[in-house]
Amino acid sequence: MLSYVFRYKFSFLLAILIALLSLVPSSSMPDSRLFSIRFLDKFVHCAMYASIGFVALIESRCQSRCVRYHMLLLLLLFIMSAAIEVLQATVVATRSAEWFALIANFLGLAAAYFAFQVFKRLGVFKTLKF
Repeated sequence: MLSYVFRYKFSFLLAILIALLSLVPSSSMPDSRLFSIRFLDKFVHCAMYASIGFVALIESRCQSRCVRYHMLLLLLLFIMSAAIEVLQATVVATRSAEWFALIANFLGLAAAYFAFQVFKRLGVFKTLKF
């Protein structure tokens, strides 16, 4: 178990950061005109989960014939995102769960997988040393 923590250290750090950002009360967020942009929060959801998905796929160190392993990894990240949405609805008084946020999370993970496959086909990961 501890070997997975060290192997996926950046993914775990990103997961903690995403959980903290998602569960902080909205009343403690700074006021800004930026937050009034329509659907900005969905783009942020998509970017956060694309980031964690891409990092986790890189940290998996599995680049050939690993479709099932990668799908399991992304499924676990999606389950984490769903759990955070449930916690937003039940624990944090000033937050609510949204289906569109969950869809944005899924699209971010799908984008991460697509980007990973493109970079893999381009041979970018052959120069990385794990």
